[in-house]
Order: sequence, then C-alpha cells, then structure tokens
Amino acid sequence: MIPILDRHVLREFLLHLLLGLCTFVGIYLIVDLFEKIDTFVDYQAQTAPIVEYYLNSLPLIVVQVLPIAMLLAAILSLGHLRRGNEIAAMQSCGRSPLRITLPLLAAGVLVSAAAFTVGEGLVPDAYRRQQEALDGRIKKRRPESALGRSDVHYMGRGGRVFVARQFEAATPSLIEVSVQRFEEEEEGGRQRLVRRIDAAGARWAPEGQLEFQHGRLRVFSGGRESGAAFTRYGDSRMEEQADEFANIVSDPFQMSRRQLRDYIGRIREGGARVNQYEVDYHLRAAFPAANLVMVLLGSCLTLRILRGGVALGFGISLMLGFAYYGCLRIGQALGYTGNLSPPLAAWLGNIAFGLIGILLFWRVNR
Repeated sequence: MIPILDRHVLREFLLHLLLGLCTFVGIYLIVDLFEKIDTFVDYQAQTAPIVEYYLNSLPLIVVQVLPIAMLLAAILSLGHLRRGNEIAAMQSCGRSPLRITLPLLAAGVLVSAAAFTVGEGLVPDAYRRQQEALDGRIKKRRPESALGRSDVHYMGRGGRVFVARQFEAATPSLIEVSVQRFEEEEEGGRQRLVRRIDAAGARWAPEGQLEFQHGRLRVFSGGRESGAAFTRYGDSRMEEQADEFANIVSDPFQMSRRQLRDYIGRIREGGARVNQYEVDYHLRAAFPAANLVMVLLGSCLTLRILRGGVALGFGISLMLGFAYYGCLRIGQALGYTGNLSPPLAAWLGNIAFGLIGILLFWRVNR
C-alpha cells in the first residue's frame, strides 16, 4: 500500500507529466507538419494516409520527447508543492528530500523500463509503417521489394558480402552477382579476402540452395590466387534465402536491439566498420535511462535552486533538454568516428547529467 503522502506527490507528478507529454508531442507534430506540408500538397495526399503517417509516428515521438516531459513534470510538481509550503510541512515531519522525491525516482525507473519496452517492441514496426505510408500511400511509390531491387548490397553470414546489380523477386534470382568472403587474420585482427565468386546470375533451387551460373571462383591464400571458371556452382554453406534480399533492412530505427546486434555481427564478419551501429545499439538502452536521470536532475534543481512558476519551469526544461540532446549528439559523433568507445559514447549524456544530479542531490540532503 502506497502511503498517502507518496500518492499525493506521485499524483502531482503524473498530472504534470501528462501535461508536458501532450505539450511536447503537440509541438513536435506541428513542426513536422509544417516541414512536410509542401510534400503533402505536391503529391495531393488525402487525409487518411496523412493521419496514418502521424499515428505511426507517435511511438517514436513519445519515446524521444519523454525525457524532457519527465524533467518538466519533476520541476512543476515539486515547484507546486513547494509554493504551497507542502515540502516544508513534509520536512517538518522528518521526511528528508530523498524520501520526498522517492516516488518520483521510482516513477522514473518504471518509465525508463516502459520506454525501453516500447522502443524495442513498438517503435521499429511503427517506424516501418510510417515510411510505408509516406512512400506508398502519400508519394504513390510502389514498394521496391514487390518486384525486386537494384544495386543490392547485403551483409551475409560467415563473413560473406553480396553485391548484385539486380534482385528479381518473381524468380527469385540475382543478376550480375559477386560474393566476397572475409576471414579475420590470426595476427593483427584484420579482415582478409579469402574467396570470391563472380557470376552472371544466381538462382535459388527448390531445396533453398543458391546456385550460381556462368562465372568464376577465386581463392586467395598465402598471398597467392587460384581460380576456375564454372557453368554451375553451389555452396551448401550459404544459408541466405531470397526473402532476406527482398526485405533488406539497414536502418537502425527499423530494427530491434537483437536484430541490430545480429546485423553488427554480420558487418563485422564482412570486415566493415561497425562503430556507428554499435553506438546506436548501446543508445537503445542509454536513451530510455535518461528518463530517470531527468527526474533526478529536475528534483534536485527544484528543491535547492529553482523558485518560480510554470513559465520558468518550462524554460528550464527546454534549456536542459537541448543541453542533454546536444551532449547526446556529441557523444554519438565521437563514437561514430571511433574517438570514444561505443558504450561510453552512448552513455555520455546520462553520465554527465547523472553526475550533476547526484552532486546536487548530495548537497540538498546535507
């Protein structure tokens, strides 16, 4: 059973959280609508696909603006209690600042877990449907995978990289295809090319195996190359299926954390750089945790420093929100270029703002 005072503090927080969330989501939608209004007019889009587009954008928008809404809710709710001398009354009853804000911190943990769950379960599918609504129903573009796709580049398993001029979904087959296989060197950890197949085409046999036609197989070993031409060639170690080429996904927003981890593994086996994807992978856990960090920071600021109404709270929330996103982008950029390790780059904003919040909280509780 939650104590009465905790329920009172939590109720104030949740009411202001709902207010802040609606405000920031509304601002986001209005700004995005003005950015895309020319596109909607040019393509003579109907109301239904526009509504579908924005409905599917809501999960991603909510996850993105939630930390600022949490910060605003902490500032406004505690500020309201402070102006009504309710904070002073609680402290006179022996409640420490930590005990007063404990319901808010608990809510921050629960909201962080919920944001992570939504980001993993709803956001990838909703983002995919959002892009389908924009490209298919608004811009009237036929999905590329319905007929096939051109300029195919696919990171397969076992260090294999597929490059083809065309993938035809009806057959299914690959046209003018090249497959390169890389292995990691024992010394130095670098990737080296060990095998390459160049063929005029490749087709999936009924049993699912990929068969190459009219090409050449080359093997590289010990600094030497050997090769042979073939009319037909099949390799049972190639497990890639046609539907993988029909639905190539390389956008991190369309992948769950597990899918992104598997994709990183395939890229690494192929010898390509994975810094960007590793940073994005760790951000999937770091960004939801920002909800707890923002509650901590907002609570400390309100109990020790801030005195003012809604306007001041809103302004401080925006300022700190922009500062946090700026720190987040700096960490991303440093991680993408390899100047910071991916985990540190992803958690840089939380570490910086979390340390500030902990320091302020320590001073409040002195």
